[in-house]
Parts: sequence; structure tokens; C-alpha cells
Amino acid sequence: ALGVLLLLVLALAVIARLPLHRLLARMAGPLGFVVLASVGLLVLVPGEPAVRLGPVVVTREGLDRFAFVLGRAVVALGAAVVLVSTTSFPDLLHALRVMRLPQVVTSALGLAYRLLYVFVDEIERLQRAARSRNARGGSADWRRVLVGATAAVLGRAFARGERTHLAMVARGYEGDLPSLRAWAWTPQVVAALAGVILLVVVASVAARLRGGTF
Repeated sequence: ALGVLLLLVLALAVIARLPLHRLLARMAGPLGFVVLASVGLLVLVPGEPAVRLGPVVVTREGLDRFAFVLGRAVVALGAAVVLVSTTSFPDLLHALRVMRLPQVVTSALGLAYRLLYVFVDEIERLQRAARSRNARGGSADWRRVLVGATAAVLGRAFARGERTHLAMVARGYEGDLPSLRAWAWTPQVVAALAGVILLVVVASVAARLRGGTF
């Protein structure tokens, strides 16, 4: 079942013209964290010994569990990378609204996405100002500059957030950010979505009939 879903993810990446090396590069960091977090399954799951490394015994059941967790992580991360690489953030927010995610959450995500670039620009300007004044004269001086820059960014963030709120209220904001792009169901979208759902259901049922979990 995981193999079928992995083929589905790879097929979607090919259709979206997403290079394989870029897909793997974006998966590398989270996948490494999953490996580190689940490597203990190799020795913590009881079962028949498979490999002995001194006092450490790796069991066959532990190998199976570790491979299953790693396979699910690869499929899930691959699907997530394909999604965020092919779908814009406003479209993702619109999809979350359609899925009835609370309005407060989608509005907060939309505002955070818009203001994130502003804050990054503020940080870069402060860094350029510090470098132009040769602020990295020593570790103690650099720590003081870092603390001051952090306080300045937080202060500007609160002030900009207050001004943004007042501007939105003055323009008739009622708790929801309107979508700037019209979106509608088309036969192609319905057919593609039905095919993906059918493939996932078949893979899940096949895994359960074989006695596994999915």
C-alpha cells in the first residue's frame, strides 16, 4: 500500500514538473528528524533477534516497525512537498476555508503570511545597519546588538500589527479575509480528485485485508 501511494506521489511530482532532486532536497531535513526520532524502534520493539551489535539487539519486529514508520514518513512528506510546491498559499487558505477550518485560524494564517515578509525585511535592515556600524567587534558586543535588534523587531511588530488592525477595521473588516481569486469545480478537477481518492481507498483496503495497518 505504501508503495502504491509513493508511486502516486512521484506521478504527481512528474505531472507538476517538479524535479526529483528538488523534491528530495526539501524532504531531507524533516525525514532526517523522523529517522532520528524512530531509530529507537529497532531495539525497543520486542521480538526475534535479527542483528546483534554487542549488548544491543535489533529485532525483526523492530526492523518492520522502523521500515513502516519510515515509509509512511516518506509518502507523507513527499505529498506535502508536492502540495506546497504546486499550490499557492492563498489557494491553500481557500481550501482550508472550504474544509470548514475555523475562520479565526484561516484569518490568522493569512495575516501571518502577509506580515512575515515585512518582518523579515525589518530584520534584514537592522542587520545591515549593525554591519555598517561594525557591531561585530566581539561576542559580548554582538550579543547586546542581538538583544537590542530583537526588542526593536518586537516593538515594530506590535506597532505595525496595531496599525494594520485599525486600517482593516476602517475598511470594513468583519473577521474574514476575502479571496482574491475565484475558484470553481471543473470536470477535470473532479475526475482527478476522484481518481486520487479511489487509489488511496484501494491501497488502504488492500493493506487492511492483508492484516496490516495503514
